[in-house]
Amino acid sequence: MSAGVMNIHDAERKGEAGFTLVEALIGVGIFAIVLLSILQMFATNRVTYAKGEVKVSIQQNARAALELISRELRMVGYDPNHTTPLLGAGTTPATTQRAIQSATATGIRFIADVNNPAGTGPDGWGDMIGYTYDATCRQLRRKAWVWDSAVLPPNFMAPPADNACVEPPPIAEQLDPALTTVFRYFYYDAAEPNPNLKFKELASPVAAADLMRIQRIVIQVETEDVAPMAGTQDFRLVSDVRLRNM
Repeated sequence: MSAGVMNIHDAERKGEAGFTLVEALIGVGIFAIVLLSILQMFATNRVTYAKGEVKVSIQQNARAALELISRELRMVGYDPNHTTPLLGAGTTPATTQRAIQSATATGIRFIADVNNPAGTGPDGWGDMIGYTYDATCRQLRRKAWVWDSAVLPPNFMAPPADNACVEPPPIAEQLDPALTTVFRYFYYDAAEPNPNLKFKELASPVAAADLMRIQRIVIQVETEDVAPMAGTQDFRLVSDVRLRNM
């Protein structure tokens, strides 16, 4: 009898036993697959977020710079107080009398009243503004020359000298090091029969005799940055500016 009772208890214990080794391995494998899927989803979302964060940053950088440049370039030649002297009919302007002082693929300097309406004080006179792309620092910079009648023509006091990559403060940074052309210049060819080809590009740097012919400027900026786990991200912007006063 006792042997029979023990056999029954042994049978009950065997029926109440836990997972077998094979079952445990299968469970661990399923858990690992689910966990791996979650980790992969997390990693993908993390990379997507990093890309988006960097792109937003470089887009804002480029957009703000292009907006400022475009707005001020549209004012080229706006000179209500005649900072650049008036010329008689048929007179060839000297360098100091040109609204656009210089124009190259990486920089432009021009005269316009960009910061104040006409007035009697120095702020009421025109300003000389310069934009320059510094390939070494990968920066786009803005300089402003203050009008001063005591200075030799064109009567502008030079701003502080450049200080490495610090002064003047950049308006755009992290530009593509391969960028070689920021500004392109066009003139209107009335003799061109094809209406789609009326604007012809001027060779850069623009010759002094052609500076007064510029009527359209195309600005192109490409910024880039490295996103964690996502590599290099870049963003390109182009702005087409028609000069209203030229």
